[in-house]
This record gives sequence, C-alpha cells and structure tokens, in this order.
Amino acid sequence: MLTRLSALAALTLALAPAPRQDALYSFQTPTGNIGCMADDEGGRWSLRCDIATHDWAGGSAGRDCDLDQGDALGMTGGGRTYWVCHGDTVLRQGAVLGYGSSWRAGPFTCISARAGVTCRNRAAHGFTLSRASYRVF
Repeated sequence: MLTRLSALAALTLALAPAPRQDALYSFQTPTGNIGCMADDEGGRWSLRCDIATHDWAGGSAGRDCDLDQGDALGMTGGGRTYWVCHGDTVLRQGAVLGYGSSWRAGPFTCISARAGVTCRNRAAHGFTLSRASYRVF
C-alpha cells in the first residue's frame, strides 16, 4: 500500500506544471557605458537602459523618487519612454552587442552604434541614448 501511495505522489509531482519563471534578457555596449535589460514578467514586458557617463542632465522620475534617477530610461512593451527611479544598475550585464548589431527581446528591438543605442517597442515608442545626448520618441 505504501509503495502505491509513493508512486502516486511521484506521478502527481511529475505531472504538476512547473512554476513560471520570469525571463531576463540583457546586453551591454562594447565600452560598457550603456547596458540594457528586458524583463518578461508573465507576459508584461519592460525594458530599461542605464548609462554610466553622460554629458547631459537627465529627466525626473517623479517627486516620489528618493533613489537614483536621470541616468536610466525605461518603457513597457507598448508604452511611452519614462525615466526610471532605481537603486540598482543594469550596466555590465549580458553579452556585448557590437556596433552595427541589433538585439531583440519580446516587443523590443535595440541597435548598437558608435553614436549610442536606439531602442523601440512594438508601438514605435523609444529612445536613443548616448554619452553626448538622449532623445525620446
């Protein structure tokens, strides 16, 4: 009887669905100055790109932000770009994306160039981020 119960328990565990795991996808530029990470939280995609050194003043992530801001841009799979309030970094993570190469994760496409990184989502919202400047579209 105990052997049957053990076998039934093992079969039940084997047939149980695996827990869902969120997926992270990242890259960095050849200089390491810009790093981006896409996150798929159960189909709710977001993208964030950080820049270490820049010659411009970044925007505000809002009055409620008491962490770092003005050096990281983010967006959702279909939303507009926003300034990220953060206490961490996505710099120097993932593979190096060579100049002239593109990267895709979920609804996002990014292109690395000597002049910076340009990322857009499926709604054609996005940004260009470089040491010299940034542009949101």
